[in-house]
Amino acid sequence: MTPKLERVVYVLDWARIEEFVGESWDGIGRPPHVRAWLANAFVAKAVLGIITTVGLLERLAMDRTLRRICGFLPFAKLPSEATFSRAFAQFAEERLVERA
Repeated sequence: MTPKLERVVYVLDWARIEEFVGESWDGIGRPPHVRAWLANAFVAKAVLGIITTVGLLERLAMDRTLRRICGFLPFAKLPSEATFSRAFAQFAEERLVERA
């Protein structure tokens, strides 16, 4: 594990962000997604300095360690960019990081 990924683990452990999000994300026509995983990815994006959601998705697709840290299953399909973007917009609107 790289020092940057260790920092992500430390921040996620310290912030306990999963306590501030609901159980799952599901709406009509959308597959359910565990919101804590999306929230973990939201924090990881900031800690790693990844600017775009596309960049985060590319990193998650290549980096199995980061994927596991965030909670995503190793070989399962990642949520779409739109799902990440909607969740990230809601997290920002709710000031999730500030509350955590």
